[in-house]
This record gives sequence, structure tokens and C-alpha cells, in this order.
Amino acid sequence: MHAEGGLTSNNDTASNPTTPLVTFVMPCYNSAAFMERGIESLLSIEHECEILLINDGSSDNTSEIAHEYANRYEHVIAIDQQNSNWGGVVNRGISMARGIYTKVLDSDDYFDTTALRRALDALSLAVEAGNMPDLMITNYVYDHLSSNSQRTMQYRKFFPQGRVFSWDEMGKPGLDKFIMIHAAWYKTSILRESGVKLPEGVSYMDSLLLLHPMPLTKKLLYLDIAPYHYLIGREGQSVEIDVVKKHIDQQLMATKLAIDDTDYTKLYEENPNCAMLMTGYVACMMSVSTIYLFMINTPESLEKNQQLWDYMSEKNPELYRNVCHSWAGRANRKTAFGRLIARGGYAFAQKLYKFA
Repeated sequence: MHAEGGLTSNNDTASNPTTPLVTFVMPCYNSAAFMERGIESLLSIEHECEILLINDGSSDNTSEIAHEYANRYEHVIAIDQQNSNWGGVVNRGISMARGIYTKVLDSDDYFDTTALRRALDALSLAVEAGNMPDLMITNYVYDHLSSNSQRTMQYRKFFPQGRVFSWDEMGKPGLDKFIMIHAAWYKTSILRESGVKLPEGVSYMDSLLLLHPMPLTKKLLYLDIAPYHYLIGREGQSVEIDVVKKHIDQQLMATKLAIDDTDYTKLYEENPNCAMLMTGYVACMMSVSTIYLFMINTPESLEKNQQLWDYMSEKNPELYRNVCHSWAGRANRKTAFGRLIARGGYAFAQKLYKFA
């Protein structure tokens, strides 16, 4: 066990030359009541992996739980740091990761162990064959606590299955097609080559982690399995309606960063399928921002919505043209009745797809 720069661990990289297949990064903030389920879902894996439990300045006994696991398991590393929010934790995780791939597991989520083993088996075979994907995509599950219901988000009609493929081999994505960070497994070298650096002290930065490295990816792998369970309904969760309303400016900041981050005119010329998939995600972000501003329904919030759309039009005209043809564009209504219809459509989609 050693301590350095706020890190306490029983895993000495210098004395362990084995390169982990995946580094799992778990951001933990006041997570004592629920973090163990996610940790336990990782402990049964048989592949060489490492688990970084990063305590982000918690005031409960999150740190103690993390260090208990680190003391019991060689491949678990417990890290304590001052609070920097999700982005700061992920930045540190990427900088420390020794794994060939890096995957974030939020402390209130967990993996299905059977599907996780299959995902790791596929990555291991790809490494052995020397044909590693830059990005692996898997399905994921929306797991609702209040209704005890689940919905699996899958891409089986969209990507070739079970083999490494290029962007040109996938079906042309519509503007309603996009992947979420829960579905993405990036090669660590791609994350570092991209130079992704998430803003600290704010929420909703998973969009930048997903989108920023994507134009660098050349080889992809899709598995029709659902390892990741994304829990919805925990009190205080960042995606809850009241929380999003309270932090709407952070949501708008994340959306603007996504707008600014990529030259879509160039990307549409070089890699149209990648560009369309990323556009679908930005369209989703615009939908969320617009609908929540409509829910707040004050003159100030309506003005913020207009400013957001004007911002995209000015900063990224190619992206703006495409997003205007998506559901986000259809939701951006100018009249009170139109905004009511848009909110109703969003509520119906929430109920149907169970995404929040």
C-alpha cells in the first residue's frame, strides 16, 4: 500500500507490469448508501482489470468504504480528492488509467455480471487478435426504482454485430439515433489523444466525454448485450426534473460546449455517419434544454431558449440546419400552445422510453 498525491492504494503499477484490459472509473460523492452494488458488480469479473474508486470530497463515509475495498482487493484503488464534481473525477480517472480501455461507472449504477463478462471476453479476443476497436458500443438498461421497471436501449438494427467494423459499414443514422455514454467503451489512448478535458465543478459533462473523442475513432465494435444498468429515480439525481431546473444553466453550458466542440461542416464531408450520430446526440441535448426551459416557463427562460438556438445558428450553421430537422427543431415552438404540445410530447416520450 502506498500514498501519493492524495492517492492511497495497494496496487503498485511499477511492480505489476500486467496491463489491465479495462480501467473502471467510479466517481463517488456522498455515495455510501448505494455505491457497494456497483462495486460488487465489478468484483466478479475474471479478466485483468482495475477499479478506481474516486471519492470527490464526500462528507459521509464514502472514503471509508472505498478504502475497505482497496484493502481487500489488489485491483481496487481508492483515491481521495477535493470536490471537483463529475468532470474533475473523470479527468483524474483518465489520467491515471492503466487499462487499454476506460469505462465510467457512476456510483448509483451497476453492471449485469453476465453481460459484463461477455463484453470483456469480446475486448480480450480483440486485443489478442490485434484488431482492437477504438470504440465498443453495447446496449444499456434504464432501471426505474419507483416503478420497478426496465427498458433496454439497443442498436441491433443499426450497427453490424459482433465484429470490428468501420463507420462506412453501418446503416445511415437518422437524427433520432444516437448513443449515450452508458453505451460507450473508449480505448484509453483515444481519450488521451483527443485531449478531452471536462470542465470541473459543474454537472452534465458526460456529453463532452462521449462526443469529443468520437471523430478520432476509426474501428468500432457493437455487441448486442446490455451490461450497464442506469438507475433512474434516486432522490437528488442530476437528471431529476427539479434538479435539472435548478441547474439549468449548467445544462445550457454543456449544450453550448457540444455545439462548439466539433467542426460539423468538415466532419460531414469526412465521416458523414459519425457526424449524423453525433448530431443526433446534440439534437437530444437541444430537446432537453428547450423542454426544461419551457417547463420553467418564465420570460427569462424563454429568452434563454431563443438565445441557445441563435447561438447554434451562429456558431455551427451546419449543425443548426440538421438539428432543426430533428425532434428538437419540432419541439422549439414559438407560441404558448405550441410549447404546451412540446412539453406533452416530451412527457409521452419519457413514459414510453423511461429515460428519466
